[in-house]
Amino acid sequence: MEDPPLNPSEQVERIREILIGRQMHQVEDRLRNLEGTVSSQGTQVEKELLQRVQSSQAAVIREAQRLREQLKQETEARTTQIDRLGKQLEAARQDIHQHDKQLHQNLSAHLENISSAMAARIDARIREILQHLQGEFVQWKNQVDRDLQAMRDDKVSRAELKNRFARLASAAMQDDPPPEDGFLL
Repeated sequence: MEDPPLNPSEQVERIREILIGRQMHQVEDRLRNLEGTVSSQGTQVEKELLQRVQSSQAAVIREAQRLREQLKQETEARTTQIDRLGKQLEAARQDIHQHDKQLHQNLSAHLENISSAMAARIDARIREILQHLQGEFVQWKNQVDRDLQAMRDDKVSRAELKNRFARLASAAMQDDPPPEDGFLL
C-alpha cells in the first residue's frame, strides 16, 4: 500500500531524512564509537593516574617517615651532646670551685705566714730599738752621772762662798789686807 500523499513540509522532511539521515547515523555511530573509546581510555587513564597518585603518595609517606626518623636520630644525638656538655660544664664548675677553695686556703695560709713573719720582724725590730734605747739611756745616765760628779767636784760649799763674799765685801771697804795669793775670790 501506498503511503498517503505528504504535504510539502513533510516531503521536505523526508528528503532531508533520506539525504542527511544516513550521514547522521554514520556520525552517531562514530560518536558512540568515540565515546566508547574515550570511556575505555578514560578508565584506563584514570587507573594509571590513580596508580601514579598512589605511588607518589607512598613515596611521600616513605620520605616523610625517613625524615621523621632522621629528625628523631638528630634530636637524640643533640640531646646526648647537650647532656654530655652539661656534665662537662658541671665537672668544670666543680673543678673551678675546688680550685677556688684550694686557692682560698693557700692564700689564707700564705697571709697567715706573712702576718707571722711580719709580726716576728716587728718584734725583732722593737727589741733592737729597745736595746738601742736602753744603751742610749745607759750612756745618758753615765754622762749625767759624770756631769753630776763633775758638778759635785766643782761645787763650792756654802761656807766657802760665804767666806769669798765676805772677802769681797771687806776688800770693797778696805778693811782687810790684800789676800796672800793676790786673788779676792
